Amino acid sequence: MAVRLTKKLSTYLGGLSVRVQIGLAAAALCTILVASTATTTGYFGARHMSGLIRQDLAATAEVLADQLSRTLGSRYHEVGNLSRLAPLQPLWQGDPAALRKVLESLQASYSDYSWIGFADPSGNVVAATGGLLEKASVAERPWFKKGMLGPTVEDVHEAKLLSGYLTPQKSGEPFRFVDVAFPVQNIAGETIGVLGAHLSWNFAAQLRRVILDASYPASSADILILSRDGKVLLGATLGSELFAQDRRTRLMSEKTGHFVDATGGERSLVGFATVEAHADYPGLGWMVAARQSEAVALAPVHSMIWTIAGVGFGVALIGLVLAIVMARSIAAPIRSLTAEADGLGRAAGPQMLSRHGGSLEVEHLSTALRSLLRRIWVAEERTNEAERRAAEGAEQYAHDIRILRTMADTDPLTNLLNRRAFLGAANDAFEYYKRYDRPIAALVVDIDHFKKVNDTYGHAAGDAVIKQVGELLGVTLRSTDKLARFGGEEFVILLREVDEEAARALANRARESVSSKPIGYGQALISVTVSIGVTLVAKPDRDIQDTIERADRGLYMAKNTGRNRAFLMYPNAETDVRQVA
Repeated sequence: MAVRLTKKLSTYLGGLSVRVQIGLAAAALCTILVASTATTTGYFGARHMSGLIRQDLAATAEVLADQLSRTLGSRYHEVGNLSRLAPLQPLWQGDPAALRKVLESLQASYSDYSWIGFADPSGNVVAATGGLLEKASVAERPWFKKGMLGPTVEDVHEAKLLSGYLTPQKSGEPFRFVDVAFPVQNIAGETIGVLGAHLSWNFAAQLRRVILDASYPASSADILILSRDGKVLLGATLGSELFAQDRRTRLMSEKTGHFVDATGGERSLVGFATVEAHADYPGLGWMVAARQSEAVALAPVHSMIWTIAGVGFGVALIGLVLAIVMARSIAAPIRSLTAEADGLGRAAGPQMLSRHGGSLEVEHLSTALRSLLRRIWVAEERTNEAERRAAEGAEQYAHDIRILRTMADTDPLTNLLNRRAFLGAANDAFEYYKRYDRPIAALVVDIDHFKKVNDTYGHAAGDAVIKQVGELLGVTLRSTDKLARFGGEEFVILLREVDEEAARALANRARESVSSKPIGYGQALISVTVSIGVTLVAKPDRDIQDTIERADRGLYMAKNTGRNRAFLMYPNAETDVRQVA
């Protein structure tokens, strides 16, 4: 079959002039070259750009996931702290007006709170912000039922009882809340009610909009927040299920990453990150997915392919016309030219055809081929330059990523480790302890009467005090120790390879370092002290969080016994503590 076709083709070409044969050959060669160049460039260009865009989408999803985790963790921690404050014990079963004032002061501090209220064991609201729902029954609400049993956080839901009391939103959408509830106990340890807070879901929408506007101001990208069961809590397809169960399970186990999604017939580039637990906040199993249409994302690559193809086929057409016009019955010069052309590319470095004569047509052909070679050289130089610039761009991108990672791990005020970076190092140290039984200790440090500093000298002075205290603590540590600011005026220290005596000595040295050096701010000298909770890791500890929480209880003891002191909290009993200094 192939032999017969070859013979027919040879017979057909044998009946054509040299001019036409050269023209057909040149057209075929240019077509193949342009098609292969365009196809190869398009394939690798699209693949590379797709990977970069998916990495960027994953980084964006991680940023929003971290913001959600931090915000919910902070609110969860605030409500829990409020439920356990000793000074509020007389108010829980006392004057509702006084209790309402305390709740409203917390609400005024953070706009995330739409409602905060305290309900007695029968489910009747005793006091609430704005007086909303007071004396109403919340006994059947899930947050109350679970709050009576222990700390709880409920997933996003539409407002029920509060919907008739709140001013309608401009968008016309119903109010949606995330509920946080903690049991309130009296001094005897008896549950006397539940402290509940409704966090407005608008905080997540605002975070999402800020990140979208900053990262994708004029593109079709979208950021979705998914619930534990995969339904869209926030995004363009609200309430729909974005991924199948098996894929969702796999993504949750991977924590973060990116992939190409072909669900629904349209291919999309997707970056994702899970919203992890934060401190004692248990998390709700959410996932953030940043998505962009592949067609839109790769539109520049497709445009480039068509441009290359158009230019290439234009050059091919010009070559065909020149070949037909210039080629005549010049067999000998053509053979000479063919022999010389056959040697092109066989040696290293640029090569050029010599000028050929014998006829005006051959001279023109020789000139055209020389010009084509020069254009190829120019195109090759441009390609090399483009590759060089692409390499520089990739290096700059990697540099920017390193800077962003450093910013994500550093507290901006003190340049110390932040909570996330500290916990990563602390978890590694805890695993090392579990494997090799090498002792570690945790210190929780808090500046005494810090609110008084802010009230007296202003928040700028308060920031200066926090920064200076961090420096004073740092100079007392060894190179193997880790110091982080956990938020506000609280610091956490991780000590490796220490026993009880060494931990005591370091805690006392850190406390004295702060108390002995007044901090200058403007014309003022501000004297501050710190209270420190100290503990050593113990076998019963499930993770480093247990160790830090025990040190935090030691801090509580130091605060309650006069401040400017350190307390060592032993692991075998809540009451087994010892004052260090």
